[in-house]
Amino acid sequence: MPHLELVATLEGHQDRVWQASWHPTKTLLATCSGDKTVRLWTPISHNNFSQWQCVDTLEGAHKRTIRSVSWSPSGNELATASFDATTGIWENDPRENDWECVATLEGHENEIKSVSWSSTGALLATCSRDKSVWIWEVESDNDFECLSVLQEHTQDVKMVAWHPKLEMLASASYDDTIKIWKEDEDDWYCADTLEGHTSTVWSLDFDGQGDQIVSASDDQTLRIWKMYKPNNPQNVPTPTGEATWKTICTLSGYHNRCIYSVSWSKVNGHIASVSGDNTIRVFKKDTEASQDENAPIYTNTATVNDAHGVYDINGVAWFPSESHSDWLATVGDDGMVRIWKLVE
Repeated sequence: MPHLELVATLEGHQDRVWQASWHPTKTLLATCSGDKTVRLWTPISHNNFSQWQCVDTLEGAHKRTIRSVSWSPSGNELATASFDATTGIWENDPRENDWECVATLEGHENEIKSVSWSSTGALLATCSRDKSVWIWEVESDNDFECLSVLQEHTQDVKMVAWHPKLEMLASASYDDTIKIWKEDEDDWYCADTLEGHTSTVWSLDFDGQGDQIVSASDDQTLRIWKMYKPNNPQNVPTPTGEATWKTICTLSGYHNRCIYSVSWSKVNGHIASVSGDNTIRVFKKDTEASQDENAPIYTNTATVNDAHGVYDINGVAWFPSESHSDWLATVGDDGMVRIWKLVE
């Protein structure tokens, strides 16, 4: 039977940990916390993964909780989003091997909940309790220009995530919807609104190709959405001439509290979710049970109960590349960071 094995527990944060983000190419994990810091972690040696060390602490740039942390695709910059309504941009100086906050992006009126770099690193998106999504262009010399302020959500926006290949953005909100944003000659617009969840959408992630999205909600379900382009063979209507996203699978009855975070492995296609019920669940597509690409069946192949003791689990992230594609990081209200290995 597949199961998750605990590889290591990383202790150091002085408050709850909100998010974990893997470096795009190195065995390096960034975590952010209510203690106003980001910590960078790496195994103590190339062959001992049971012991990790904190190799750097990024601090001093934010006055309140750091809610979200995101690596640039090059891995040379980090972006941090804080409840102090600012976004920090951090750069690594290879000579000093030191991280420095080189820019602070201001403009949101309220707590920033999420930050994400586009696949090329040319754009940055942030979202906030002020109900807006901001899109920033990365210019030279750590200059960032706000290209667009998108205000179509009617409530707190919980998360933003870029398509893995295109300049297309998805946002998840307290208004129970997901919105898809695209650019039309320097102007960003809402290309689709994904309705189906009956409560706050906390988290979302694209699959490796970017044709599907998994979303996690306070309604205790995960939904898998598929993009249907105009003139698709399934005859799914596309009234606006834009691609339409439609739910092709709903996973319910697994978590019995709010699902706070979801991660879709870009390597093996597994979906991992974490919840206020203190469990981690891993789902795998069952290709024998359904061959229909438009009605897939996912089975819950591995579960860990009380993965952070009695504490809520706030974030989950699969390792992004082949080398440790069976690794999963989770972070919780207990201030702990845990690395798990999926043994199949």
